[in-house]
Amino acid sequence: MTPRPYQIAGRNFLAARRHALLADQMRVGKTPQSILAADVIKAERVLVLCPAIATVQWQSEWAAWSPQRPPAVIVGREPPRTEGVVISSYKRAVEQHLDALTALPPWDVVIVDEAHFAKNPIAARTKAIYGKGGIGWNAHRLWALSGTPAPNHAGELWPMLKAFGTVKCSYTEFVQHYCYYDWAKGRVFGNKRQHLPELRKLLEQVVMRRTRAEVAPDMPPIGYSFLNVEPTKGVDLPSANMDTVGAGDRIAVAMAKVPTLAAEIIQCLAAQDYEQTVVFGFHLAPLDELREYLAAIGISVGVITGATPNDERQRVMAAFRMGLLQVVLAQILAAGTAIDLSAALHCYFLELSWSPADNSQAASRLVNLQTRAPVTADIVSWHGTVDDAVQRTLMRKTVGAVFGAG
Repeated sequence: MTPRPYQIAGRNFLAARRHALLADQMRVGKTPQSILAADVIKAERVLVLCPAIATVQWQSEWAAWSPQRPPAVIVGREPPRTEGVVISSYKRAVEQHLDALTALPPWDVVIVDEAHFAKNPIAARTKAIYGKGGIGWNAHRLWALSGTPAPNHAGELWPMLKAFGTVKCSYTEFVQHYCYYDWAKGRVFGNKRQHLPELRKLLEQVVMRRTRAEVAPDMPPIGYSFLNVEPTKGVDLPSANMDTVGAGDRIAVAMAKVPTLAAEIIQCLAAQDYEQTVVFGFHLAPLDELREYLAAIGISVGVITGATPNDERQRVMAAFRMGLLQVVLAQILAAGTAIDLSAALHCYFLELSWSPADNSQAASRLVNLQTRAPVTADIVSWHGTVDDAVQRTLMRKTVGAVFGAG
């Protein structure tokens, strides 16, 4: 495996620091850079913490980028080894093996992948990774990886920056300075833009971020457009206020779009507008309904949800990559990490996540820097509805305001 110049720069950035965040945009290749950095500093004991669905991918990446090492080991139910390269899901690390993983001697490197999974300062996971006496505490080096490190507001950076020693203030002080806080509802709802330049200056010490446009300037950005599909049942959201709309309302709207979206996919496949496509949705029931529509006429369909076992995810991705599946239906959150759907250059969003960073992560699963072909995404909507207004608002929101558009 030959690293690209920007990956060498990322490798060197990590290798030169005890604490660092590699915040490259999705699909730029953060995993290889961290592996190469561990090799540069001759780290012998390395712990990777990641979502469960990413453990197998990490194991294969270590084999590809650092073949001289003994095979990386994925932590199971048995007590983990503490030598070589060890890969653990967050859940197993925090709930089953925390004592073993925090025992001395310290790890040479702890790599925290998808670091935004540890952004809540009061969550057990965050404390176990970044807190005093935690996994990161007992490490010579602590490197975090995330393309969306602060998906909702700058306050989500505090646990990591506190562990890095970059900030000394409390979480409350950090949030009050950099964010707006709704005292009535008890939640943070945005960043103080006047303070973002100061925050970015602070982050320069420990953060490197490159976008796809920077590392592959000839690659077109993901093209988003709205596909006007009339719901057959005339269902709509009761309000544009996202705080008051229930899951049942959202599911009903998505279900109403299914028949006409199915007809659209059938027509596009028959006309060879595309050979393969992906449909992202937030809730499971509408995706199940769409699967039944497509399968009934013989379209080959794969499904990836939060309940899909890891080996089945790998089978679906492999079949899609080989052209054995025409359509993959994927829950947005389940498909946002360690999933490669780049066999397709087109996708639909039957419904969007109300966290814009989730949608960006999902669409990026179709990006492939090797082909550099344009990816297009159609947001399924019906003009003039409340649902349409909500989706257009979501698409206008900047993904990761601290770091720029995703």
